[in-house]
Amino acid sequence: MLKRLSLALVLLNLALPLAHAAEEKSQARWFRYYNEKNQPNVTDMVTPEHVTRGYDELTESMQLIRHIPAQRALSAEELAASRAKRDADKLREKEDKQLLRLYSRPQDAELARNRQIDALQVRIDFANGQITRLRQSRATEAQKAAVFERKGKPAPADLKASIDQYDKQIQTAQTEMQTRKAEQDKVRADFIPVIQRLQELTGKLASAPPAAATPAAAATPAKPTSKP
Repeated sequence: MLKRLSLALVLLNLALPLAHAAEEKSQARWFRYYNEKNQPNVTDMVTPEHVTRGYDELTESMQLIRHIPAQRALSAEELAASRAKRDADKLREKEDKQLLRLYSRPQDAELARNRQIDALQVRIDFANGQITRLRQSRATEAQKAAVFERKGKPAPADLKASIDQYDKQIQTAQTEMQTRKAEQDKVRADFIPVIQRLQELTGKLASAPPAAATPAAAATPAKPTSKP
């Protein structure tokens, strides 16, 4: 009985250091290498300099976990690619943090997108109504000019100028409406990668994409009215 107990204690004493070492190995927090002047450099990530010079894995309290021997020196192209990837990863991490500060989930980005689209739709609807009113006013002026034509008389200059002015205003309103529709399309396109990235970061799905503008919201092209 005593022999079995002694053997169990011996095995336990041997296992504890191994378990402790394995735990420390999984908890590496710092990475240290020595430069050409034998000066220590400690970072929280492994860089190409660590790999080519060899480095130490350290715990949070700077205790040595293990030493990693130096590896083959990377070529200039490999070093550049490694630095570029590291910089890109840092930039992506920064952008992700900014994105999550703006929108905590995909649905928040959808709401922001829809608000922008709705605001632009208000301006489109206003321009559409403006076009309708302008066409009606122009038609009235054109009818007045037609009366003079039927009498074989030229339409007054101010009447012609009024019709020309309505044509310009209609064209301006149509351009405004087309511009705002293009902005709606851009808003939809701009939010696609934003919502997709939020889905990747949060693991939450977004709802269905917004429907395109209905034909009823679009103004019909201006009908050419013959000028007197």
